[in-house]
Amino acid sequence: MPLKAYVLINTQIGKTSEVAETLKKMPEVKRLDIIMGPYDIIAEVETKDHDELSEMVLKKLQTIEYIQHTMTCPVIKVDDE
Repeated sequence: MPLKAYVLINTQIGKTSEVAETLKKMPEVKRLDIIMGPYDIIAEVETKDHDELSEMVLKKLQTIEYIQHTMTCPVIKVDDE
């Protein structure tokens, strides 16, 4: 089962839409919302495991221009319906 995580993202003022367009092109990003509050974007991502999640956040996501800060929140339990 893939690992799901939510990544909360702060962007440089005025660059949120530009960052969102870049994120939409990443295959790991399954859903993306621009939000109001302490963060500018929330992205739902899926990777194979924790190692792949770390690699994606550190080497892909955090290197995107205009991203200032991220907080990664892995999902630890998924309720079956």
